[in-house]
Amino acid sequence: MRSLPERWTLLRSGPPQFDPVTGNRQPSPPDELPWRGLLQVRVLTDDTVLEEFDNGHVAQRFTLLLNPGLPGGTDRRDMWRFDGPAEVSDLIKVGDVVTVQGIPRVRRPARGSRRAAYIAAVVRHSTDLQEEP
Repeated sequence: MRSLPERWTLLRSGPPQFDPVTGNRQPSPPDELPWRGLLQVRVLTDDTVLEEFDNGHVAQRFTLLLNPGLPGGTDRRDMWRFDGPAEVSDLIKVGDVVTVQGIPRVRRPARGSRRAAYIAAVVRHSTDLQEEP
């Protein structure tokens, strides 16, 4: 199978760390796993693509296709960072993070081989449209 053109990094939350003084839980830095994928716009209805949830804040839903064989798979709590190349995608900027929505599905060809062709995940990308001063 041909590799998908975009570089992505899976940002999976690691085990919590505990503050030695207070004993409080602290988030640990995420585990990073580089992977290949392709971000696409799949328009089902007009209201599922772009939603404004606050003045100047917009959320968009995309479909992220990933090469199969991802160790541990991906689930609804994972975040993916787009690592480029910049000229490949005009949907988001390099370094932007998308969040998986729902349960990702392994897709197989309708005919021929029954090996997984790709993993499809609906992802959400939120942005702030207001320019910083």
